[in-house]
Amino acid sequence: MFFYFRWYETIFLIISLCSFLISCSEKKDSNKTATQGLIKYELDTVMVDAGDEFIYVNWLLTSSGESQDDKFLYNFNRDALTLQVIDLDQLKLTKTIQHQKEGPDGLGFGMISKIYDPGDGTLIYSDNYLITRFDKEGNKLDGFRYADQSFVGEKLPDDKRILLNETISKDGNTLIALYGSKSVLDNTPDGLAIFDLENKTVEYKPLDIFKKLEKYQTVFYYNGEQPISAFGASIFLTYQNDSLIYTNTAENKAHFYNLKTDSLTSLSYVSRYTKPEAEVNYPKRTETEEEFKEVRKLTDKIVQYYQFLYDDKNQVYWRFSKDFDHMQGDQAIYKTVLTAFNPRFEQLGKVLLQDDFVLPYKIFVKNGMIYSFLNMEDEVAFVRLKPTISHE
Repeated sequence: MFFYFRWYETIFLIISLCSFLISCSEKKDSNKTATQGLIKYELDTVMVDAGDEFIYVNWLLTSSGESQDDKFLYNFNRDALTLQVIDLDQLKLTKTIQHQKEGPDGLGFGMISKIYDPGDGTLIYSDNYLITRFDKEGNKLDGFRYADQSFVGEKLPDDKRILLNETISKDGNTLIALYGSKSVLDNTPDGLAIFDLENKTVEYKPLDIFKKLEKYQTVFYYNGEQPISAFGASIFLTYQNDSLIYTNTAENKAHFYNLKTDSLTSLSYVSRYTKPEAEVNYPKRTETEEEFKEVRKLTDKIVQYYQFLYDDKNQVYWRFSKDFDHMQGDQAIYKTVLTAFNPRFEQLGKVLLQDDFVLPYKIFVKNGMIYSFLNMEDEVAFVRLKPTISHE
């Protein structure tokens, strides 16, 4: 989705500034047209039994993460500082882990935005500023702050910072984030910050290919001077084997940066249902709130591409996208598309989903089904999309 934020609000802590740069020793760009695969799907909705408790839904389950075996969802309650463990097989809240803000096991700020499960009996918490590892009883094992980490390696210049986007390897030993200027007026990352969490080393790799995403951003200035709010394309980073998979909401493309060979490959895709990229039909700068509201209306009609989701059971990647279809009164109506890719990221086929399917903020894959969060009167439900692929 296209991001929106006010510079002075806390929500800024978890929203990605969306441009991303890569320059490498090798660059390839290929176009891939969809094959004639036929996707069929079924939908059902299941409820999660919370017992006598309430599952925290204030942040739409965005402060959560799944276990590597897909059996559990770890949902962080920012108000109570508790971790809620949901058994996805039983569809039941089974455990709550209490955390403290201060002290030897303290979380610090407590605005947890992501939970990672490295599969070794520990959990890694991130608020995009502080990275902390806990055991599953809530005892702190180790951690560091991006701003004052003492890892061995090059130090960031004083005018640079780690940006609000990251991904962690499956074993939990490597964390990759973006870095760039501290200035809110310069939102283009300079490249990758690669943290070895096991050996406590860090490497900064300057990269430059994604600078073009600057064209999708617009900024609202107060009195023509102070930046207050902004729109831009959201980015997604996924660590897969030895590569970093990068996509963004504005383009029907995927980019693969190989960390071992320092090389970049890119694939462009074609869809008969959606535009190949977002149309920039709005100004780069607005001076009044009325102008900015008009820009927001225009960005509601922009095509959006989402993150690749790996389906281990079917050995495919799924990707959602949506594009503006028509207005129904004051409401924008979208076409929502589900596309399948093989492990080489070649398109296998796509399907146009039914009109009332709504893309939520929280989506994951379990046992060949795509789970999407549904808030049903402050209770947690999941819409389960069950796709199958055949070939003509």
